[in-house]
Amino acid sequence: MNNQLTYQRQRQRALAFLLAASVDAVFKGQKRLILDHSFGDGYFCHFSDFSPLTDDQLKMIHDYMEHLIKSCRFIEKRDATSRDWRHLGGPDHANHRPPILSIGEFKSPSYEATELDLSKLPQYELKSYNSGFLIRDGRGENGSLRPFKDYPKLFSTMEEYESWGRILKVHSVIELNAQIKSQDFKELLWVAEALHEKKIAQIADAIKKKSTAKLVFIAGPSSSGKTTFTKRLANQMRVNGMYARTISMDDYFIDRDQMVPLPDGTLDFESIDCLNLTDLQRDMESLLKGESVFLRSYDFKAGKARILPEKISLGPGDLLIFEGIHGLNPIITSHLNSDTYFKVYISALTQLNIDNHHPVSTSDARLLRRIVRDSKFRGYSAEQTLTRWGSVRFGELHNIFPYQEQCDMMFNSALIYELAILKRHAYPLLRKAPQSDVRDRLLILLRLIHTIPERFVPGTSILREFIGKSYFHY
Repeated sequence: MNNQLTYQRQRQRALAFLLAASVDAVFKGQKRLILDHSFGDGYFCHFSDFSPLTDDQLKMIHDYMEHLIKSCRFIEKRDATSRDWRHLGGPDHANHRPPILSIGEFKSPSYEATELDLSKLPQYELKSYNSGFLIRDGRGENGSLRPFKDYPKLFSTMEEYESWGRILKVHSVIELNAQIKSQDFKELLWVAEALHEKKIAQIADAIKKKSTAKLVFIAGPSSSGKTTFTKRLANQMRVNGMYARTISMDDYFIDRDQMVPLPDGTLDFESIDCLNLTDLQRDMESLLKGESVFLRSYDFKAGKARILPEKISLGPGDLLIFEGIHGLNPIITSHLNSDTYFKVYISALTQLNIDNHHPVSTSDARLLRRIVRDSKFRGYSAEQTLTRWGSVRFGELHNIFPYQEQCDMMFNSALIYELAILKRHAYPLLRKAPQSDVRDRLLILLRLIHTIPERFVPGTSILREFIGKSYFHY
């Protein structure tokens, strides 16, 4: 799975490079392309001046990309010189200059492995979308394009985070480093955390407004900060005069010896089939009727479910928060009236860019969080986390992302400054790991970023879930 994801990403980066080269050629350097962030099966892009793009202009860009594919055949790659770096305006780490990609007169830094053979590129399309356009790449069989699927709630959340970037005046690694060097990072950090708290309060207000909702489901991919978010949401519900209890859906796992193994003999713990849906749905119905149910716990070491002697029930001003990756799956709530629950999707959707053509991958940011947490609290090396990451991503693609638009509200747990904190922990761990495309890509990214002392990170920050010393008990 890791190899498949890596190959897909290399081809995606080649298409992004061709797009940048084509925009530069078509508009003769008068338009600056911004690859803003990943979205669906590609990138959302726009011009730096947010000028509208006509269908004819989009076709001109597409036609020039096809011209480059047929006439050049290969993207050239070479070591960077200091002159290249001054011309391209890369982040100020002269000792860690990545190589240069070029096609004709167009040049760009290469911050990760890129497919150089243009004959191996998948199908792609340029599609007008919102205030810009999408470059979509084929991820179906044989690199074919799948039918377009829109994610309006996800896009709106990303646009909200973009507006936060304007408030913080940070969109790129260069701007982040400038604030760190000028000692302005403390205000940056405090405002970023305040924006989080404000959004959590807004979600709490929306839950209270839906007065019939007694169950709240929190779902999101690995290392999105679900646990800390849940605790902070519970605090905000108290501010609203409501008491929230939390249950992990993992406590409803079936015994390990009852789980059906995959064809290769391994167990897919991220499959909904690993949950005791009968008991989970029965308990939810009982709680909504005002009845008491026994709490549960799952012994992951022994692979056994346990029913505890303590009971729980919901009073008039009470809420029950269910945290787990399947919280948005309609199977979970298929037996319930929609008035009785509220669903929240959480993910770390970073929109920090290295430069105009290199957005930092949202999955890479989560992977760095996980590498640090796995090392500090679970005893796993970076190598072990990297090895497991492919199966984690496979589970997300099949069990979480298809349902993200089912939520009532979304929360973006990314913090614009977090890579400057995670670097101190993740960089030495990654250096000990064996060479791989993913490991090398993460090291290149971290080398570009200045660090911030972690003593400035508040004890309630979502980031504390990964680096430690949180005020919350996990």
